[in-house]
Amino acid sequence: MKTCQSVRKKLSAYQDGEVTSAEKDAIDAHLRTCETCQKEHEVLLQTYRVLRSMPEIEPAPGFSRQIVESVTQAQEPFWIRVLGEAFRLLPTSAAIATLAVAGLLVGTMLGNLLTEGQFHSSPPLSASFSNQALTLASVRVFNATPPGSFAGGYLKLTAYNPETNHEK
Repeated sequence: MKTCQSVRKKLSAYQDGEVTSAEKDAIDAHLRTCETCQKEHEVLLQTYRVLRSMPEIEPAPGFSRQIVESVTQAQEPFWIRVLGEAFRLLPTSAAIATLAVAGLLVGTMLGNLLTEGQFHSSPPLSASFSNQALTLASVRVFNATPPGSFAGGYLKLTAYNPETNHEK
């Protein structure tokens, strides 16, 4: 407690009587020997005197209620303020699950409405094509084989038909 910095940090608590008796004795001893800290303490005492001499101001009726409401409202999540009292009764996890299920249902219904009548059923492909043709068609649709790759070479080999290929 002998350094000026540590004494200055404790001056307000010292003035309010919030320091231990050992700290009070150390601050008293330091203030007797340090002129800079004495001036700092005197400025603090003057500030206290000025504040005590000022009249007390009475807050407007309802001021405390407004403060409590604003603090309470600021701590609530945004979605609770928007959706209101309905979700105050549910725990957070139940509210999130409810919103997710509602979103899935609405999305499914909208998807069904938007795609209604756009897709026509066709006869199964397996009745008119061989398994090899279906495999090749499905691979070609995605075009996942870069030219010159092993998969590209495999596709060329499987597509080769010696009966229709008349190379000389």
